[in-house]
Amino acid sequence: MKTIAVIGASGFVGTHYYERAIQQGHNQVIPVIHSSGNAWRLTRSGAHMRTANLLSKEEIANAIAGCSHVVNCSRGSDDVMIKGLSNLLEVCAEHKIEGFVHLSSVMVYGDPPSADSLTETGTPMPHLSEYGTIKFKQDQMVMEAANNLPSAILCPPNITGPYSPYLINLLNTIQNGEFALLEQGEAPCVVVDVDNLCHAIDQALDHCSATPQRLFITDDEPITWRMLTDSLMELVEFSDLKTITEDELRTLHNGSKPSEPSLFRSLKHLVSSEVREALRKDPMLTKLDILVRKGVAKLGSNLEDKLRLSIEGTPPVPKLPQSPPLKTQLVAQQLRGVRHSCETAKRTIGYQPPRSFSESMAAFSRWNRSHQGMDSDNWSLIQRLKDV
Repeated sequence: MKTIAVIGASGFVGTHYYERAIQQGHNQVIPVIHSSGNAWRLTRSGAHMRTANLLSKEEIANAIAGCSHVVNCSRGSDDVMIKGLSNLLEVCAEHKIEGFVHLSSVMVYGDPPSADSLTETGTPMPHLSEYGTIKFKQDQMVMEAANNLPSAILCPPNITGPYSPYLINLLNTIQNGEFALLEQGEAPCVVVDVDNLCHAIDQALDHCSATPQRLFITDDEPITWRMLTDSLMELVEFSDLKTITEDELRTLHNGSKPSEPSLFRSLKHLVSSEVREALRKDPMLTKLDILVRKGVAKLGSNLEDKLRLSIEGTPPVPKLPQSPPLKTQLVAQQLRGVRHSCETAKRTIGYQPPRSFSESMAAFSRWNRSHQGMDSDNWSLIQRLKDV
């Protein structure tokens, strides 16, 4: 029997892993949390939790005392993700931890990912995603520490199943009319059920090595976005989704990215009325502003107007807002276009997903209906109260 410390145990994956271990009874799992704010499911299960701030090596050492293995599900600020992981790896090596499983992400391969990332040997492009960049750095740290700490690195996509934050967000986005299906919905959709991911963690604990490589962990089925959204439609109040073309979605996605720095845009900002108003609070700058205005006024009103238009541009015509606007980042996930294969995980650690995609979505649907009270006698009252 292993004694496994789960770091970040109050999160979605960590909590499910603990509950699953309780049911199976094969290993002893020690939930390690940063604070009790999100630990209600662990409390409900009667878990004896330990707390640790990953920025404190002493607290980490106390949290993993007596453990043979560690699973890292932690998330947090950049400082926690990098410095905290560095501390965790160092303390685990000092305590001779037998196996360390780190949860990475397919986002290491970019957003959208490189075309060759069907397998893990594809080209990582973390610079295309802030989260991917952090995860890429973490992967490198785990690989470097593995000489003294046998490790495994798992790369899941979006995670489904009961309590799934991803599915809750997608469901709410659909319900609010903020989602559009890309054309016919045939774009590949790569997900993994939380139970399948926990199974992969168990398998990886038995195959940690000094030379860990990333392993894709997916549901291993040819799922499309149409299949995913169709599985959620019984939970919303309408039956038709908006659709969007690939060109429209790419234009929308590119338009949501921050503009590149520009000297001309900086000049426009500096001469804007808001900036000038702020600068006038300084007496010296107020005098300078008055002198510049007098000098420009002497050039004549026509030239003054031309100068202002050349810098500030023509006054924008207000656009009618979309009703409602699409959640661009979520909708644009349909452009990822790559179906990551879990064949390497199946071959190297014996991964075999125990739960199918349809079973995962059915479990989420049952949980959501119960959570919302949809099958209760009070559902009609709940609906009326939502409309108040």
